[in-house]
Amino acid sequence: MSLHHPAPISHHPGEELLLAYAGGGADEAVSLIVAAHLAYCAACRRRSRELEALGGCLLQELAPVPMASGALDAALLKLDGIKPFERPARQASGDCTPSVLRPYIGGDLRDVRWRQVGPNLSYVPLFRRGAIRARLLRGVPGSETGAHRHAGLEYTLVLKGGFSDETGSYAPGDLQVMEGDMRHSPVADPGEDCINLAVTTGPLKFESLLQKIVAPLFGF
Repeated sequence: MSLHHPAPISHHPGEELLLAYAGGGADEAVSLIVAAHLAYCAACRRRSRELEALGGCLLQELAPVPMASGALDAALLKLDGIKPFERPARQASGDCTPSVLRPYIGGDLRDVRWRQVGPNLSYVPLFRRGAIRARLLRGVPGSETGAHRHAGLEYTLVLKGGFSDETGSYAPGDLQVMEGDMRHSPVADPGEDCINLAVTTGPLKFESLLQKIVAPLFGF
């Protein structure tokens, strides 16, 4: 599902990230955030299709590998026992939530039950795979996340509203990638609440003593 919004998308995944996604080399969390970006961005959807086609051409050029005797019969026998997969019907989103995200939150963004971190910030954990975490973040207009660096990579995709920091301004569909000693202090833009999909591969390194103490309690 593609989403229409008036503001142009200024921040996109890099070629290496798109290639990993198109080639199936990205993990679940990164695949989710790239796929959600593609729901907003026609240019990256086209580029992803081009990379998938390129990968298919490269596979066709690989030299064939001899199969073991009886391998084909064994594979066909297994297929006979597999029931056809019936994809459940997808309900249309009532608030333009990317379809790839809806199974993780059980519906639309408007139905999410948020967990408060403070008076202005809330979150919902989606899943954790080792050190990798995926979550939704929401900040009221003007709210500050707090200055921090990263003990890994941090991917942030704006779903609604927007935010600004030292690296620029981000609107719906924009994807920010931060790493290591890159420092920033995001502030939610005026207007509606800022809702982001965030993926981290390591904890955030906050500068505030209070946030250093509180952040681990909420999985940050």
